[in-house]
Amino acid sequence: MMDAATLDRFFRDRRIAVLAIPRDGKPPLTTPIWYDYDGSVFRVQVEATSAKAKRIVKVGAAPVSLTIQSEVPPYRYAVVYGTATLGPSHDPGLRTRVARRYFGRFAGDQYVRQETAEGRGEAALRIITITPERVASHDFRPEAGWFGRLFFAIWRRFNPVPG
Repeated sequence: MMDAATLDRFFRDRRIAVLAIPRDGKPPLTTPIWYDYDGSVFRVQVEATSAKAKRIVKVGAAPVSLTIQSEVPPYRYAVVYGTATLGPSHDPGLRTRVARRYFGRFAGDQYVRQETAEGRGEAALRIITITPERVASHDFRPEAGWFGRLFFAIWRRFNPVPG
């Protein structure tokens, strides 16, 4: 289990998360997502017509899980269990902050311009707010020991995660 400070840093790093929303009699709606984390809640910007938005509208306050993991050994992960609500996009800067987080400043700004030009501007967006209720996490670094950490540091240098 990661402590609160480690989890906070872990959540603020640039990672792809997987959002799972339950569905009646079907497997959960599971989608990789970009997210914003402010230290207390996760926010995901989606199109109002997306399956994620429609499902949360149907359920109201939806129970969800958000899985966030590292992609390099020794691995770490956290599963956030909480409640998701859908609301209007009141933060026009959120889209740009998230795009810059995942693409960098230049490409992030270009991404926002392109999405807006294609009709996916702020008016078409909603925000899923996920309020954490419980977090399960694990960090395999201590189990790797000093030799394992050294080995994986060298291994990552010569075996980067493919794009």
